[in-house]
Amino acid sequence: MEPVCIRACTPEDIDAVLHLERQWEQEQNAHNFTPSSQDEFRTALKRFPAYFLVAESDGAGLVGYIQGAVRLHKGLPVFPEGEPYVEIEQVYVHPDFRHRHIGGQLMERLMAVAAQHGIQRCVVSSTSTEMDQIIHFYRRHGFTPWYVQLFK
Repeated sequence: MEPVCIRACTPEDIDAVLHLERQWEQEQNAHNFTPSSQDEFRTALKRFPAYFLVAESDGAGLVGYIQGAVRLHKGLPVFPEGEPYVEIEQVYVHPDFRHRHIGGQLMERLMAVAAQHGIQRCVVSSTSTEMDQIIHFYRRHGFTPWYVQLFK
């Protein structure tokens, strides 16, 4: 297994992130998944550069990414009024690199960056078709479900 480095995303990484995004779309493992555009990723990188991280493998280039944004509490019953939090907007690891704790490394690094900025809270939502696995993943990283919506 090649070592993986978690680092800040750079503008030069956006094309590789877009490639990962297209891979994610092809997997069809999220309901109504709409890939982000190059402009959307560039805007996210400009607005919240500390919260856009990539996983890079020596032999394969970028193999994953996580992208979040800082928000202020507005109507989330689980956070105190006015408290900042990080909303994880996207996290993805290429299928060939899953089950190697890369997603967890991305998550932990993002939360460490937030803590360095005095932010202790984080929220994430998912439209995954593999919900049991996703919930298990987030629970391992300290998340607690507070809202569930089901369909039949």
